Amino acid sequence: MRTAFSSFLMSTAAAALACAAQNAAAQSAAAPQASADTSAPNELGEIVVTANRVASSAQKTATALTVYSGNDLAAAGVASVQSLQTIDPSVNVTSSTGAAYVAVRGIASTDVTEIGDPSVPIARDGFFTNRSFSIGTSMYDLERVEVLKGPQGTLFGRNSTGGLVSIITQKPKKELGAFGSIEVGNYDTINVEAGANLPVGDKVQFRFSGITRRHDGYRDITVINAEGDDEKTVSGRAQVAFQPFEGFSGLISYQHDEIDAVGDLALQSAISTVPTITDEKRFPNYQPTFTRLNGDRIRWEFSYDALPLGLTLTYAGGYDNQKWGHALDASNLGGTTRQQFLQSESPETWNHEVRIATPQDGPFTLQAGYFHFDEKNTIDSGLLVRSGPYADRYLIKFDYAVKTQSDAVFGHATYKFGDALKASAGIRYTWDKKDREGNAVLDLEVASGGHAPAILITTPGNGSISQHKPTYHVGLDWTPTNQNMVYVKYDTGYKSGGFNSNGSAASVDYAPENLDAFELGTKNRFLNNQLQVNAAAFYQKYKGYQASQTTAVISSGSGTFNIGSATIYGVEAQVVALLGGLRMDLNGTWLHANFSDSVGSVRDGAGVVRDISGNRLPNAPRLSLTGGLEYSFPIGDGTLKPRIDGKYSSAYYYSVFNDADTRQGNYATGNISLTWVPRVDGPLELQLFVRNFTDEAVYANAARNFVAGVNTYQFQAPRTYGGRLAFHF
Repeated sequence: MRTAFSSFLMSTAAAALACAAQNAAAQSAAAPQASADTSAPNELGEIVVTANRVASSAQKTATALTVYSGNDLAAAGVASVQSLQTIDPSVNVTSSTGAAYVAVRGIASTDVTEIGDPSVPIARDGFFTNRSFSIGTSMYDLERVEVLKGPQGTLFGRNSTGGLVSIITQKPKKELGAFGSIEVGNYDTINVEAGANLPVGDKVQFRFSGITRRHDGYRDITVINAEGDDEKTVSGRAQVAFQPFEGFSGLISYQHDEIDAVGDLALQSAISTVPTITDEKRFPNYQPTFTRLNGDRIRWEFSYDALPLGLTLTYAGGYDNQKWGHALDASNLGGTTRQQFLQSESPETWNHEVRIATPQDGPFTLQAGYFHFDEKNTIDSGLLVRSGPYADRYLIKFDYAVKTQSDAVFGHATYKFGDALKASAGIRYTWDKKDREGNAVLDLEVASGGHAPAILITTPGNGSISQHKPTYHVGLDWTPTNQNMVYVKYDTGYKSGGFNSNGSAASVDYAPENLDAFELGTKNRFLNNQLQVNAAAFYQKYKGYQASQTTAVISSGSGTFNIGSATIYGVEAQVVALLGGLRMDLNGTWLHANFSDSVGSVRDGAGVVRDISGNRLPNAPRLSLTGGLEYSFPIGDGTLKPRIDGKYSSAYYYSVFNDADTRQGNYATGNISLTWVPRVDGPLELQLFVRNFTDEAVYANAARNFVAGVNTYQFQAPRTYGGRLAFHF
């Protein structure tokens, strides 16, 4: 049924595309692009963002952010949150055997279990999900992606201590049109995107879009003769916008996602050692791996702006149902004992938000509202033995039902002192609650290798926490001219705690994380909008850092606990310049992110007590730079744009223990492309590209697995090349 719907949706989009092409002479629709004004071709355009929950120019929004249009991301080959890190120096994304987590300014949550919460959430058109299974399926038919840096706890809330990645899709428009692209490349890559905008009239508009993304595996897996790090993704989206009467507007969106691939997998080495296998494209695994997802998401938003005093009332909500399955090779090194860790989760998520806002063009503005988040998740996972006398028996099996609920009230106000000075203040009060019921069942005979009798030991995994916390914002921004702004602000952040259980002991609570953050920034345009210089300096105090350690309270097993505080400070800068036909951009982050000198000792996964005082936080390179050069050559009726860009990162660690075997060294990656576009608004665009042309082997994760007795390593994409044809009518 769901597969049939996706096929129907893609077919409808294709049919609509053909219909729109026939009408192209009479009507046209814009291809996906960020909201921008009609600036002259030799000027930098104004990008409109919603970082403060209202539309504003990115250059006049008093917070550090980077914004990427849908066209920019498509041209750079960024089709997932994971690949966003290749163009943004503040973002690091860590793969985690089928899931992933995002770090911004060194702040991340490494706990991707059913109890963990992200420190940098992903919002898709304002819809929040805790689980990262499907974050790669929404990056198409995009208007823009906003990367907000620092705590967003007043207006966006929900654990956004490190920042927020906000994905904003294109909405139905009142013009008939269609768009699409096809990309082919090595590894038998075929990526197709298509969509159409179909207005019924001034009061109702439809939009259909979808993708199919496929490539063979980047890794050849010996022993089981397979491939890994492949992709097989299908997604379709249908939207309807309506304006039945003056002042009221509505939007309903439905999206279906399917993934059926091997997915990401890991190279193994002996525990605490860097792998001796040097070819990251060919290594052994001993059991099949797979990643499967079947998801449905519906979102709605209704707004009425004809209330007294010019007030606007908005209600946004949605429901998300994901069914995720994952198999991980859990064999010991050499495969003498072959095992799979099978994971199955079925989160059902609800979002509701009611918000009222005053007109945003007066000296005083106010936004206030209520937010409700609810997630129910069913866990059916376990370690399955695949060889020997106990084949097809679970060594340990987890069956849990988890409920997470979050409620918040918030308010954010601004006041203008004349034309140049504006003050802002906000508060959010959040109530979080998590409950888990169920059991872990240990087969003692299997666990002991036959040395113990056939006894099943059942350990309740029940746990419950209830926490609440206010977060605050105060800020002041000064705009002496229309092209220059300086701002200063203070924000607090809060991420809820949870509880542990390794299947051998009762649950043990851990406390929330808290953050105090100061930021001083400036945003500027010079030389008639041909030079942009933005910069921000920040200082953050991180309290109650949640990290994994072993402890006797859970039978010397590993769990998440609060291990102490950390200090984070740094500077970010962005420069964009137009020099005739040349465009140059440089974006950099210098970051100090270290545990305090008083953190003290923490037990690692082997139970060894180690002092991590002064260690660097994981996922926090000291220096990270991205930059690019692009030149426009007029040729005939079009423009040829060669471009070279890349990223440099200094070394960083994947563990709080700063071990050499979980360290990513300094690296640099580069991309080149050649794009032809029509000089006027023509229907076709052609691009040839090579991404990661140095074929640099960069870790996507590096971890010590003390349960299996191995180190595991995952990798970012190798060198890829191909061509892309995009069109719109």
